[in-house]
Amino acid sequence: MDTSRRNSFNTRKWTNILLAIHVLIYVAQLATQGKLLLWGDKINSLIEKGQIWRLATYSLLHANIRHLMVNCYSLNSVGPTVANLSGPRRFLAVYLTSAISSAATSYWFCKAPAVGASGAIFGLVGSVAVFVMRHRGMIRDAKEDLQHIAQVIFLNMVIGLMSSGIDNWGHLGGLLGGAAVSWLVGPAWKYESMASDGPRIFSDRPQLFHLTDRKRKPR
Repeated sequence: MDTSRRNSFNTRKWTNILLAIHVLIYVAQLATQGKLLLWGDKINSLIEKGQIWRLATYSLLHANIRHLMVNCYSLNSVGPTVANLSGPRRFLAVYLTSAISSAATSYWFCKAPAVGASGAIFGLVGSVAVFVMRHRGMIRDAKEDLQHIAQVIFLNMVIGLMSSGIDNWGHLGGLLGGAAVSWLVGPAWKYESMASDGPRIFSDRPQLFHLTDRKRKPR
């Protein structure tokens, strides 16, 4: 396997794993005739009785095949970008944190039952937004990128408000959770020095850099 193909595989690895998990769990939902869905979806009254696991499992379940396909398409579109920008560990940190923050926000502000990975996917969008905003001095078209991201978020929120059965609070919670964790753990590239005989050297120094502490030269 050549270097470019290997890098592409590494970038897509965890996105592919998450896609496979969602599909397999949906197959299990069908096999159990909805019992798995009832066991894991976000039902506030049952969470209040101690079934806390629902805050974690609700993002793994989907209401129907269309719901699954839309979320898988969205994850496949944005997931590799975040993994490429942030690395696999921070990609997973963003995704999992966004899933939990989505569930928690939905629990507090939305009384209706809910399932789906869309809150976690909104968190990935929030992560890209933070990356572009933080590195706008290094990215040529940063302003246009931010405007495009804002338009995507706004359009999805408007569609959510105009449609029934969409958990907008979950989307907002995931978006804010993904943005927050990306702001804390990075990436946050900064120019460190100028080598006399080569390109600039820059370092990754996020607010909390326990997940990564590395230096590299741009190609």
